[in-house]
Amino acid sequence: ACSPEAKHRPLSQSLLLPLQLGFMEATLTASECQVEEQKDLLLSLRATVEKQSSALQELRATVEELKRENRERPKVAFSASLSETKGPFNTDITLVYKHVFTNIGNAYSPVTGIFKAPVSGIYYFRFTAFGMTSKHRRVSLYKGGQRMVTVTDHSTPHDGEDSGSNGVTLQLVEGEEVYTRLIAEHQVYDDAAHHTTFTGFLISA
Repeated sequence: ACSPEAKHRPLSQSLLLPLQLGFMEATLTASECQVEEQKDLLLSLRATVEKQSSALQELRATVEELKRENRERPKVAFSASLSETKGPFNTDITLVYKHVFTNIGNAYSPVTGIFKAPVSGIYYFRFTAFGMTSKHRRVSLYKGGQRMVTVTDHSTPHDGEDSGSNGVTLQLVEGEEVYTRLIAEHQVYDDAAHHTTFTGFLISA
């Protein structure tokens, strides 16, 4: 006769096998899902890398274009001082700033005192008039024949040494001239210390 344990053993094994198969199928299905998820993640990462690579290439192209534009953009800047006292005269005169500190583009002439715009664009100009005597000072900046801005100082016996400055932003076309003029019966002082100056540069072409 069979023992009770022997009678129930085949039944227990027959019940356990389907459970094991079901667990294995579930595990396999889960693994397959994980593989698919990893494939999707990999595809997403590849797409992101491709987008970033494309954006990087566009950025590099933009940087190169900006470098090229900067190389091609005209460079214009000058600064000069009068170096000597001028005036007073009985008529207006164009001031010639002979001591040149900077003349990038050679648009300023230390022979005539005139700046001629080499390209059309927006320029900034500034000038200073200094005095050390009782003579009054008045200097104007001109665009062509049109007076734009002026520096004026009326000296007194108690205030002979003084200076004044003015500046202006102008839109010029190629060939237009800018210069300063000492107004009749006025004086400006300068020496090796370079008190009286004229400066200009191109902002945008």
